[in-house]
Order: sequence, then structure tokens, then C-alpha cells
Amino acid sequence: MSRRVRLVAAVGVVALVAAGCGQAVAGQAGRPSPSPSESKAAAKSVSPSPSPSPTPSPSPSASGAGEGAVVVLAPRGQVEWGGTDPQVNWVARFEADTGCKVTYRPFAFAPGTDQSEALDPGAFDVIAGPPDLAGLLVAEQRVTAIDTERVTGYGDIPKRLRDVAGTYGVPYLWDRSLLLYDSGKVKPRKAEALYADAGPVLIKDTPLSIADVALRQDASDPYQLTTDELDAAVAVLERERESAERVFWRDPFQVASAFATGSARLAQGTPYLLDALRQAGKPVKALPERRVTGTLDSWLLSAEAAHPTCAYQWLAWAVSPRVQRAASAWNGLAPANPKACKAPPLEPDPSKLEDATAYPRTRHICSVYSVGTTKAFKNLVFASYPTEDCSRRDDPCASYAQWVAHWARLTS
Repeated sequence: MSRRVRLVAAVGVVALVAAGCGQAVAGQAGRPSPSPSESKAAAKSVSPSPSPSPTPSPSPSASGAGEGAVVVLAPRGQVEWGGTDPQVNWVARFEADTGCKVTYRPFAFAPGTDQSEALDPGAFDVIAGPPDLAGLLVAEQRVTAIDTERVTGYGDIPKRLRDVAGTYGVPYLWDRSLLLYDSGKVKPRKAEALYADAGPVLIKDTPLSIADVALRQDASDPYQLTTDELDAAVAVLERERESAERVFWRDPFQVASAFATGSARLAQGTPYLLDALRQAGKPVKALPERRVTGTLDSWLLSAEAAHPTCAYQWLAWAVSPRVQRAASAWNGLAPANPKACKAPPLEPDPSKLEDATAYPRTRHICSVYSVGTTKAFKNLVFASYPTEDCSRRDDPCASYAQWVAHWARLTS
């Protein structure tokens, strides 16, 4: 079942079929925190070879001839090979253009669990994921700095996103968090209502959700907190925990379904979810806030990549308008490359035509997120990896392990 069909089922309104708002709910890929068993199963599974195209012989490319293979780790949905939907395949064309055969291994990041085997730098060439995974890989020296001169199209990505990804990442897809509420049930005046309301309220199941509380407590950098600041934010989440009905969601379809059935009062959501629910005629609104958090998924290069040339070809492919257009439409996330928002060029060769439905969906997503405009990153604080060594602070900051420990206690 495609992600778009799942969204329609979750909202329960046929009108969404014509909404043109993408294939999935923003944030599905990579951000939910799976259970250890789910994570291990995902790490071990290997997608079938892209089909139905045969593996071509290597051919020259802008980066030079590759090694003939590349091993890719990424959340489900962020790499599609035609196995989920034959019409959604941005792997076969890469193989045909570069001669690099793709081995795709779905990977779900699970904070606080031992995933060292799956993240062994010798087990992959490139990996995509959220900022806490990226920060962990950098801290453990499992990835290496990117030579951006070898990533064709890197300069098309806005500087803001390049700065967020840093020297180790290539921006892929991004999102922002909103406080959504059912206006027929509740009329919150402040964002703190998400934590004080009796519920049901839905909160994203990730340690980084603590930063949303810190941001509303006026933290200058909600992802780099002292121990006292972290404790203060966690205290808000702990308050009335027993009496409040809270759902810590891992799949954004839980949010869509809850609002669609009238079983949610407030929730952490996204512009994509808000747009889908509104088009479905649901009385869901977003509370205006002075600052909100956002998440950037990036690609990283293994420190021990066995196929570095093919890996760089993959990084360039991932930021190309063609792939950005397809990935944005399929995942419901904003593309890092604004050129994805423009119509694809006419292609006389039918075998090279893109998915005809991808562009209208991506164009709508670009509109929802104001991609390519000055509004895109307005009031947006992108997530970063919490570290003890935060040079901008006089006092040491809380480590990511402390964030994870607090979150495990909150959600237990």
C-alpha cells in the first residue's frame, strides 16, 4: 500500500486523493524511534535489486568511472527502488547512469540502543538520517568530512541548510514542527498547553522533543542545554504525567488518524499534516509561535567507504532536482534543493520520463513549506546533536546520553 493511500485511510476522507499534497506524512522516514527489535530487523533486511531494469555495465559520469557498487543505508521511504510501487524508483536510473549497482539496506535509528554493528563504517558507503544520528556518527568518527567539490549540485542548496548539515553532511529533506490543535475541542493560548492539557495529546517520540519545551522556555539554543536547563525542560514533561492522556507517536499517521477521528486535542505535527487535515475539512489549526524547531535529514559518507567514487556519485544524485522531486513527493518533506520545485525539463525519450505525478505533489509541498523563499526558514531552529562540549556556553552542556536517559524514563 502506498503512503498516500495510507494517509487517505488514516484521515478517512476521499477528498485527500485529489489534494495533491504528496505521498506521505512529513517526518515519517527517520524520525520515529523504533523499538530495538524493529531496528535490528530493519538493519538486517536488504531490499531486492532495483527492478525491472537489469544491472548495466559501468559508464563514465561527471565524477569519473565508479567502482561498480555502492551500499546505502537509509530509513524506509527515503530510497525507493520500485519494490514498494513500480512507478516510484529513483535507484534504477542511478544505476543506468553511473554503472554503480545499489545495495539498499533499510535502517531505523533507535536512540539508546546498541546499533554499532549496523553502523560499522565498513558496512556501508553512505547513510541518511536525522541530526542525532548524524551527530553520533561524527562523534564516533564513523563518517568523514564531505568534499563538496565532488558533489554536483551542492551549491544549489541554500546556505542555511548547508550550514546545518556542516562539513559531514549533504542536506536531503527537511521539516518543521508545529503545535496542532482541534479548534472544535480546545483553543490554546500558549504552546505550553501541549504539556498541561489533560489530553489526548500526541508528542513525537524522540529525545529531541525535549528541545521543543526548552525553546518555549526561551532557551537560546534548545539543543545545547546545561544539566539544569535539561532538568527544567524535562520537569515540564513530567508534570501531571500520570493524570494526562499522552501518546508518544512514532508514526505520523497516528496524528492524522487521531485528528481525523476526533480523538486528539493537541499534537506535535507538521505543515504537511496541517495541510492534509485542512483539505480533508478537519477543524485543525496551528498555534502561532515566535520560534519553532525543525529537522534536517542529511546524507553522510562512511569513514571506510569501500566504494568512494560511487558514493560521491550517489550524493550528487540525491541532491539532483529529479531525485529531490521524487523523494519530496513520496515522503511529504521539503526538498533541500529548491530546483526540485520547478517543472522537470521535457524529455523526448519516454524511457527517461519522470513519474508524472511527482512534480505536482512536490510543487504543492514546496508551497506549503515556502521552499525557495525568504519565509522557508523564518523563525526556524534546526535540530542539532546535544554535546557536553558546547563552546558557546560558560557551563558544560548535558550529553545526548542524558537526553536519551530522560526520554526513556518519560516514555516508560
